[in-house]
Amino acid sequence: MEIHLQFKNIITQGQINEKFEDNISNIINSLKEHQLWLHELSVNDIIEYFDTLSKFWKNEIILHEKFGPGLKHVVDFISKENLMKELSLSLRGNYKVLDTFCTLDNDAKRLYHAQPRGLSVHWIAGNVDVLGIFSIVQALITKNVCLVKVPYEYSILKDIIYSMKDVSTNKIKGKELLQCIALVYIEKNDFENQQKISLEADTRIAWGGKEAVESILSLKKKFFTEDIIYGPKYSYAVIDEKSIINNKEALVQKLALDISIFDQYACNSPHTILVENSKENNEEIRSFAKLLADAMSTVNRLIIPKKSVSEEKAMDILSLRTEYDIKGEVFCSENTDWTIILSDEEGLAEPCFSRVVFVRPVSNLHEIEKYQNRKIQSIGLEIADQNQRIRFADQITKNGGDRCPSMGMMSLYSSPWDGMFAIDRLVRWIPLDVN
Repeated sequence: MEIHLQFKNIITQGQINEKFEDNISNIINSLKEHQLWLHELSVNDIIEYFDTLSKFWKNEIILHEKFGPGLKHVVDFISKENLMKELSLSLRGNYKVLDTFCTLDNDAKRLYHAQPRGLSVHWIAGNVDVLGIFSIVQALITKNVCLVKVPYEYSILKDIIYSMKDVSTNKIKGKELLQCIALVYIEKNDFENQQKISLEADTRIAWGGKEAVESILSLKKKFFTEDIIYGPKYSYAVIDEKSIINNKEALVQKLALDISIFDQYACNSPHTILVENSKENNEEIRSFAKLLADAMSTVNRLIIPKKSVSEEKAMDILSLRTEYDIKGEVFCSENTDWTIILSDEEGLAEPCFSRVVFVRPVSNLHEIEKYQNRKIQSIGLEIADQNQRIRFADQITKNGGDRCPSMGMMSLYSSPWDGMFAIDRLVRWIPLDVN
């Protein structure tokens, strides 16, 4: 068989394989054999396992070195406290519905049970593979087995998933839970195997850009398969005048982290910072941009060093710097590690990624509504008056925007995400009438 019709078996049955095979059905069947075992686990026992795994990953220095700062978000997400909150939010306030039939509305004559959908198939984006961990955890905790189609550069994701074998609790052995996950690599042009896993999926979960997501959605699927799509999104930040005047030193530190953690390749990373400037106080905004530059330098030097970039990306950054040296002002590192571009242009800038952020004035915050569309994901809000913040968030999210986090929280994964509770989409709700 031609190599492009083979797939690479990376992790199956709790073992690293790293070999090419030609029958993906064997892996799918192996996963399905573990569905009953996973279904019989108590959700509290699964929570306890992930909480123990959280503590293990928190202290695993080698994983932190390989995976970078994104691992901290995963560690926080799978803690017991957070998982209980996430499940309760997503499952009508009673996550025990994952185990058995329960009341939800004080009506003892009707019970509800959230059954797993079955086989979840995950297509993981290559630029921010840490995000795939979130969907894998959500699938497992709702008792779905996971077939994960990894990106070309998969070694870090492989290492962190395989490390689950090293963690066990009184009720769950990591080696057993790992058998509910399979990692495979399939070439983009291998339509045959891509189609096979799509047709077997009870839930398809896709992370990626426009081309990748459209390719996945074009695959045939079973009629009742649920799609959870995390497609290409754009994020930005908004700061009002009072916050700039009173709080800019703290704000730039938080923003520098939001910009740097994923090098802006995550959909929740800000690319443009809109600063209210009704009094046309240009010097205040310039002062803010300079402070942000200092904060970016500090983060790069002491907290999250920038990884090397391709020649092509470096040229993109240098080209932008040259352009805005003429029509704006540029604050940047000596190399291409970070770039702040200050200009009087309106609207949201085209993203360059790679720690390039645009600072732009807006005379009236209400003008921002015209920039909204369904491609907008996170809108970082820093508005001093709480009532105004709530009214503004209501106004601008009518036509787009899926979350309004505070500065410093934009890069955190939380539910809902992209406007939906994924955990709710990973289960089937079964009502039962009783006498």
